[in-house]
Amino acid sequence: MTPAEFKRRRRQLMRMMGLNSIAILPSAPVAVRNRDVDYHYRSDSDFYYLTGFPEPEAVAVLIPGRKQAEYVLFCRERDKKREMWDGSRAGQEGACEQYAADDSFPIGDLNDILPRMLEQCERVYYAMGCNPELDKQLGEWVNSLRNASRSGLHGPL
Repeated sequence: MTPAEFKRRRRQLMRMMGLNSIAILPSAPVAVRNRDVDYHYRSDSDFYYLTGFPEPEAVAVLIPGRKQAEYVLFCRERDKKREMWDGSRAGQEGACEQYAADDSFPIGDLNDILPRMLEQCERVYYAMGCNPELDKQLGEWVNSLRNASRSGLHGPL
């Protein structure tokens, strides 16, 4: 599959979403088989269909019409020691160069960056129940934006 096909798929979804919306797609978590062995990693189908990104611990964000970047990928940073055990990582540079992300940030920065992206959006597209930790965080972010509406912030409806 070529990067152009994944880009076409993202454009089609963003066209259907419309402006002032955001789609948040987490990758599947790593499944532990036993104490020190993981199952062979398989990415979440929706995530992979739109990104082609084969790594765990990643979140794709699509924001149609956003000037800075419509497709943002949060993923693991390059780490030579971890790559010896887990295999190579694309890192932020690879996310942009190999997987055509408009911008990429370390997954550790998700809590700082994603809530600010939500401020500009009226609709959020997200599949609840697939990632309990992200479900909780997203609920907290949306609720804090709603509570800040008195100060002029307009978050998701």
